[in-house]
Amino acid sequence: MLSFAVQAHADEDLGAQVEKIFTTHCYRCHGQNGTSQGGFGNVLKLHELAGSKKIVPKDPHKSQIFKRMSPDLIGDMPEDGETTPTADELATVKRWIEAGAPLPLNKVLEPNRPFYSLGDEVKAIDEFLTNKIDRRQWNQYRFFSLRSLHNAPRDKVRDEDLVLYQAALAKLLNSLSWNKDIIEPQKVDAAGIILAVNIRELDWQRQSNNLWEEILRKYPYGLSHARYPEDPAINNHWISITEKTGSEIPILRTDWFIAVAARPPLYHTLAQIPEHLDELLKKIPTSTGSLNLNQNIIDGKVARSGFNGSGVSERNNRLIERHDTNYGAFWISYDFKVSAGKGNLFVSPLGPKFEGNPHNQHAFEHDGGEIIFNLPNGMQAYMLVDQKGNRIDEGPIAIVSDGNEKRSGTPAIVNGISCIACHRDGMIRKSDQILTGHHLGGTARDRIKEIYPTAAIMDKLFDKDAERFQDAATKSIKPFLLTGDNARKTIKDFAEPVSPIAKWYIVPELTLNDVARELGIEDTAKLKGIILGNEELQRHGLYPLTQGNTIKREVWESQDFIRSAFQRCAQKLGLGEPKASF
Repeated sequence: MLSFAVQAHADEDLGAQVEKIFTTHCYRCHGQNGTSQGGFGNVLKLHELAGSKKIVPKDPHKSQIFKRMSPDLIGDMPEDGETTPTADELATVKRWIEAGAPLPLNKVLEPNRPFYSLGDEVKAIDEFLTNKIDRRQWNQYRFFSLRSLHNAPRDKVRDEDLVLYQAALAKLLNSLSWNKDIIEPQKVDAAGIILAVNIRELDWQRQSNNLWEEILRKYPYGLSHARYPEDPAINNHWISITEKTGSEIPILRTDWFIAVAARPPLYHTLAQIPEHLDELLKKIPTSTGSLNLNQNIIDGKVARSGFNGSGVSERNNRLIERHDTNYGAFWISYDFKVSAGKGNLFVSPLGPKFEGNPHNQHAFEHDGGEIIFNLPNGMQAYMLVDQKGNRIDEGPIAIVSDGNEKRSGTPAIVNGISCIACHRDGMIRKSDQILTGHHLGGTARDRIKEIYPTAAIMDKLFDKDAERFQDAATKSIKPFLLTGDNARKTIKDFAEPVSPIAKWYIVPELTLNDVARELGIEDTAKLKGIILGNEELQRHGLYPLTQGNTIKREVWESQDFIRSAFQRCAQKLGLGEPKASF
C-alpha cells in the first residue's frame, strides 16, 4: 500500500497547488458528477490516483496524467482546448510527483453536507416570498433547485461545483432573455441551494405565451406535494407556494434545466429563435429599420473574413460576415459542403446570389450557416440555418462537426449548447485570406476591397464584440464565481460553465444511490424493496438498480403514458403526485 506523506514545508503545499491545477484543466472531464472520460476517474481524489499508472509517485515520466498533460511527452490533454497548463503549472505537477504525490496539507475527506429535505426547500421558498417579495410580484417568481446535488457526497459534487451550477444557471438565463438588463438569480437560502428568478425580467411572462409553461411541457420531474408526502408542514407550504406563484410546478431542477434549455427545441423556444432567418431579421433593429442583409451587402455595410477551414468546418471554406445592429453585432457564416465550383471563395467571393446583387457572376453558393448575434443585454444568441434560411437543430456533419464531441456530447454541432461552448469568449478571431488571395479585377476587385477589410480593421471589430459579450457574461456570473479569492479574476480564468454541466447531466449512468438522492430520500433499502415489489417500475427499466447495476438518464426520464419513471417511482413511495406534461 502506498503512503501519502504530508508535505513538510508549509510554504509550498504542492498537493494543494496540484489540486487547483487539476481543477482548472482536468476536472470538468475527469471527475465532475462521477463523469470520467478515458478511465482516469476523479482526478481530485489525489489519495486514489497513486497505485496505478495514473500517477506513479517519484516518477513523472511513468505517470499517465503527467504524460498526457505535458507537450514534451504525449501532450494531448486537455483535449477540449479551453485551458492549457502553463510551463510553471506542469513544473509544479512534476515536482509533486517527484515528491511522492503528497496530499494537500491537513487534507481530510470532508463529511457530507447536511441533508436538505423537501420540507427544507418548500419552507425556505414560502418564507422567501412572504418576507422578501412584494405580494404584488409573487406570481412573477419561479425557483431553481440544487437540492439533489447538494445532497450528493462531497467526493462526487464538491462545494465548488455547486457554485459552478449557480453561475451556469445565471449565464444561461441571461442568454435566453430579450430584456436589456442582466438579471441576477437571488439566493433563497444562504448557500444558494434554491435560486429565485423573476421571469418577467426575462420577458418570459406574457399573456399570449407564458414560457414557464412551455418549460413544464418538457419537465419529467414534476410532482405536486399538496397531499403527499403526508406531512402537513410540507403540504401547507406547497399549497401556499403554488397559490402565491400561480403555478402548479413553480420549482425546477437546476441541472435538468441547464441541460435541456441549452438545446433545441427548448433553446429555440426560450431564446425566441424563429423558424426562418427572415423572421429573425425582423426582430433585430438597426438605425434604418429591421436588419436587411442583402441591402447591407449592396451598400457595402458589411465586414467579411473568408478562409480555408475553421474549428467546426475543417475540410471546407468558410466566410463570416458582420453587420451592425442596435444591440451590437450580427454575425452570419456561409458554410460549404465542397470548396470547389461555387464553393470556392477565392473564385466566387461576392455571394450570396440574390436579386439586386451587382456581382452575381462572382457569387458563391453556400449550403448553410451559423448566426451569432447580440441580445439587448449584450449576451449572444445563436441560430443554425440551411441554404434557404430555414432553422435547423443541428449542422449537417458533412458541413460542420465536432470531432471529439467536446461541446454537445455528440459529433454534431447542436444549436445553443455547441455554440455556447465554442464561443465562450465571444466571436472567434479568424484571419481573412480572400483580400490578398483572389484573382478578380475591375469593379469586383473594388467591391472585395470594400467588404473584406484589412486585418487591422477586422481585429478592432473582433475586439469590440468580444468586449461587449465578455462584459455581459461577467455581470452574469460575477455574483457566484467572481467572489472571495476569485474577485480579481476574469471570466477567461474559468472554463465555460454551461456546456460541461449540460454534458455531465446527460452522460453519467445512475446508481440506486443516485436515484434515491434525486427522489429526495436517504433509505435506499426501502427504494430497492419498492422496485422489487412493483412490476410496473420494473417494466419501466428500474429493475437493474436492484441488482447493483445502473440505468441511463433517459430511462429515468422516459415518459410512457405521460408519467416518467421518476414520477411513477415517487408516487409509489408516497413522495408526491405526478403532474403530467401539459
